[in-house]
Amino acid sequence: MCSFVQDCGLLVQPGRSCGLQPFIQTQSPLQTCTSGHQPGRWVVPCLSCSDNRTCDWREVAWQPDGCYHPLVDRRRLQDCLTDRKVLFIGDSTNRGMMYFLMERVNSSLEVWGKAHDTLVYGNLNARRTLVSYSYYPQFWLEKSRRPSFRQALLQLIHRSRPLGNSNRTVLVLGGVQWLNTDHLRTVRDVLDRESLGEMVVVVKSLGMGFHLPVDGIRSLTLKEIQDLDRQNRDIIAAAKHHGYEVIDTFSITMGRHKEFLQGRCACHFHEVESFWSNAPSSTNRTSPELSSQSDARDTAQETGPKASAYHVRGAVNQVYSEILLSRLCPKETSQR
Repeated sequence: MCSFVQDCGLLVQPGRSCGLQPFIQTQSPLQTCTSGHQPGRWVVPCLSCSDNRTCDWREVAWQPDGCYHPLVDRRRLQDCLTDRKVLFIGDSTNRGMMYFLMERVNSSLEVWGKAHDTLVYGNLNARRTLVSYSYYPQFWLEKSRRPSFRQALLQLIHRSRPLGNSNRTVLVLGGVQWLNTDHLRTVRDVLDRESLGEMVVVVKSLGMGFHLPVDGIRSLTLKEIQDLDRQNRDIIAAAKHHGYEVIDTFSITMGRHKEFLQGRCACHFHEVESFWSNAPSSTNRTSPELSSQSDARDTAQETGPKASAYHVRGAVNQVYSEILLSRLCPKETSQR
């Protein structure tokens, strides 16, 4: 077995090893992880750690240090999410986690779109679970016209009501690189003012992206990426201070930054595949006040007598999405 935390061609953390290293573990970790930001590494079986061509990359897996994240089976996930509302706010990387959750709960994904507005899905888990989503930040708008994070969060909350002030309500926020500690203070202030201070908050930390030169897109230097790593640690510390859960997607994507699937920013670790199904498409889209200039091609849904069903593909997105599910539905304690 070999392991790696980062690519030697992009030393985000200069003090740590790069490339494949021998991985010696005498026994499987018996403890479940107590957080979603437990440090870890990618592990892969190889004939030789000095030659990545000898590795079976189909078997690569994320291994937290000294613990494991239990896989939540569908029945337990459905029970855990019964009578719960899960609100997502963030960019397309946050949206990828949402669609993964929806597919895992329902065993299929019947509706999908590159939504840049506010959406409400009430057809999950035999209508026992509600998921809503708001895109942030709307970078394509002029700065004077962009809704603030506070405005976007308040609209998401109001469109998702009624909401209970308990762990039956969950807010998942974050994205690739826009999040900072000020946003977490805004979340605390808004939730307190809206009498929702007891709801569960999960912070998706920063991720790799913008490290490749692409026409029309600003790319980051190595120093800027290293600064992001330091900012990510600040976000994790601030989230813990507020009592929020954290899924550290930066450390997970750092080692596999070359494996993005779609998106000009080189930061998408998921894509959605379509296949034909006779299942009807059902969603309740709220009026797109936050995205009056969204690209219509991004938000178009399949129409006609035969709806298209979808599957969320992407091993890296799957890893941190499954960590999210394990934190929402811990095996040891009841959520009801």
